[in-house]
Amino acid sequence: MKITKRQLVQIINRETQSILSEGESERRSEMKEFSDSRSGKKVESAGKKILSAAGIIYEVSADQTGAIRRALENISEFVGKVGSSLSGMGTLEEGDSVTSGLPTVQELRQLHKEIQRLEK
Repeated sequence: MKITKRQLVQIINRETQSILSEGESERRSEMKEFSDSRSGKKVESAGKKILSAAGIIYEVSADQTGAIRRALENISEFVGKVGSSLSGMGTLEEGDSVTSGLPTVQELRQLHKEIQRLEK
């Protein structure tokens, strides 16, 4: 069986496209690459410490009453979300996002106002 030059070019192009499309499916996001690196592991470890601090803040809130108790509980929840997002970076599946667990800007503003009320 003879192959013409044109057929050979088509076969090479088809195989090249096949190889390139396989490479696309194996690409990893920059976040995944970072979380697998040594620096990423350090950030995850820091996230666990932040999560632990959130637990301590919540424990302290149990000893308080009134507005300060609510404020400490909200602070604990906010800090916990940040720590949880950072510590869980390496366990993300394809399509998941670190930002889905982070506190919202609205939650930050609400917390800010609550702390300002306590200062008065």
